[in-house]
Amino acid sequence: MADGNRPDVARDDPARQLQIYRAMFEQCCDAIVLQDHAGFLSCNPDTLLLFRVPDTATFATLQPADLSPPNQADGRPSSEAAAARLEEAMSQGTACFEWCSRTWDGVDFSVEVSLSRVDLEEGPLVQAVVRDISDRKEGEAALRSREQELAEAQRIAHLGSWISDFRTDEIRWSDEVYRILGLNREEWGASHELFMAAVHPSDREKVQAALETSFQGERYELDHRIICPDGEVRTVHERGYTELNADGKPQRLFGTMQDITEQRRLEDSLRRLAAILDSTPDIVAMHDGDGTMLYLNATGRRFAGLPERSSQDLWQPKTGWDRSDLPPETESLEGALRWAHPPWVAEKILNEGLPIAWEEGSWRGETVALDGEGKEVPVSQVLIVHRDDAGEMDQVSTILGDISARRDLEDQLRRETALSESILASLPGIFYVLDGQGHLIQWNDRMEAVTGLSYEEIDGLDALALVPPEERRRVAKAIAKTFSEGSAVVESKLLTVEGDAPYLFNGLRVELNGQFSLLGVGLDIAKQKKLERSLEREATTDSLTGISNRQRFDTEMEHALARHARYGTQTALAMIDLDHFKRVNDTYGHDVGDQTLVDLTKRLAEEIREPDFLARWGGEEFVVLLPETGPSEAFRMAERLRRRIEVEPFPGVGALTISLGITNFQSGDTPNTLLKRVDTALYEAKRAGRNRVVVNGEDSGA
Repeated sequence: MADGNRPDVARDDPARQLQIYRAMFEQCCDAIVLQDHAGFLSCNPDTLLLFRVPDTATFATLQPADLSPPNQADGRPSSEAAAARLEEAMSQGTACFEWCSRTWDGVDFSVEVSLSRVDLEEGPLVQAVVRDISDRKEGEAALRSREQELAEAQRIAHLGSWISDFRTDEIRWSDEVYRILGLNREEWGASHELFMAAVHPSDREKVQAALETSFQGERYELDHRIICPDGEVRTVHERGYTELNADGKPQRLFGTMQDITEQRRLEDSLRRLAAILDSTPDIVAMHDGDGTMLYLNATGRRFAGLPERSSQDLWQPKTGWDRSDLPPETESLEGALRWAHPPWVAEKILNEGLPIAWEEGSWRGETVALDGEGKEVPVSQVLIVHRDDAGEMDQVSTILGDISARRDLEDQLRRETALSESILASLPGIFYVLDGQGHLIQWNDRMEAVTGLSYEEIDGLDALALVPPEERRRVAKAIAKTFSEGSAVVESKLLTVEGDAPYLFNGLRVELNGQFSLLGVGLDIAKQKKLERSLEREATTDSLTGISNRQRFDTEMEHALARHARYGTQTALAMIDLDHFKRVNDTYGHDVGDQTLVDLTKRLAEEIREPDFLARWGGEEFVVLLPETGPSEAFRMAERLRRRIEVEPFPGVGALTISLGITNFQSGDTPNTLLKRVDTALYEAKRAGRNRVVVNGEDSGA
């Protein structure tokens, strides 16, 4: 009794039980197929829907390889792989795997297959349950895309992340961590020992201490150095914390690693700049926009009788300039002037120097300064006012020089000039400075070497004269943008001794002696451009036939649809399939099959018109865009192609034929609707017996 009240009809009645099993078989949402070594025996209705086979009779004539592309994703021939899976199910009882299938009309999709051996009196069969997993595959691809986007964001920020799971003893590093450490993921893996080996020996103790501190539940943050396998030393900033369980034991350690090598180099450059200022015999002071003195160099400190401090101590990356030991009078610009000068000088600077510097950017004059003992010392003084983009005072700098030591100052200036020229000469590209009119006023030796011009020819030359005429308008706009917005980047050809060469120009607006100038660097990007062109060709060209691939065709079809929508011009699309191509591969091998496709491509290209666009759609299928072509013209072209292939045997293979489906663009077409229509036309041509042309549903009858 099924429920205690009525008899179990299905169990007591074999006919009824068979009826139930038949209903389950036919109504199952998955495709169910029965087969043996000879081929398919039976299938449920969902199988016909999944593979787009018209009826069970047709299905029974097919083999698994007929509903698969020639090769699986791993490159293995589908027929060989299908036979191996069938044999596995027969011998082991079951086999589960993912498979690339193809509908009867040629559309590829991914499925999950479960094979089970069914033992009957007349012998064993295999039941296959097939489920479409295309949506799941798309979801997995989307997830991979998001992971790639995160990795790209980390790469741009030079910020990597890592997790150490103490429960599973597993450590995971993001791609950026590997890049920062200079390691290869596949070669090195990830481990605490590997990370500590990369830490600079002098920093290992503090890194290990920070990690152990985090085990107590405290977050840590520190900078340290690492040594890459190639010997390069980088500086990284690390943050991390440990996740503890209810017992206070470490569960997982989370951390980030940011490459701050460039930032540290900039900070070191600032310290070196401060060190250079400390070495100058002039007194140098800097005030912020509110007038507060931020910095006084070593010469100024000695002159004023203040404690000497290293520039390394004065500048801290997190807190900025340390002015804790500067007099309270220096908290305002006026107070600093009255502290450093006699009253009459302070009044002169406040009433004359500052207004001029505000209007013109700088003021120069001879004044008197008070040393630490109150003694008046004659000095030459320069007052510089820096403004921000809004025109407000951003910084005030002052330089005082003992006039009696002017010669020493000139010697120092010559040394600094030599250093500057040495730096400019060592740059990998051309360096230049333009005045407000775009004329060259300074450059490095490489500028002369690249352009072949002499010093006299370059001096005062309009920078636009160094680029071809067709580039000048764009370069002029970039120069104007640099002066108006502060910076600009532009690609342009440069007239060199070897001809036109592509360059990338970076411009930065700087203020020199109260006047805006453009400081620029130009880098030769010829190799980069060549690589970009090569990559573009590879991305849009079919590697076997040398014609455009499907990706390039998609772009051309979008353009053609846009033209049709805008101008209403007649346009046709033809899809071509080489009939029975699988037999060529199976009989003569894939090398001969590939050469057959190459020969077919050559014949098709010879027959189409100059404006027509031929591309390989995939496998043995090709597509042709036919602009300015109506249905009758498209039909004549298709017949010409069909006859050309039919009458001319292929070397080593013999006579082959092609089937063609053709459709014309219609109002409101999208790529999907257009492709579906032409695919249907091709399907009708092949179903009619192959070696046919179907135009908008009308068979040629060949």
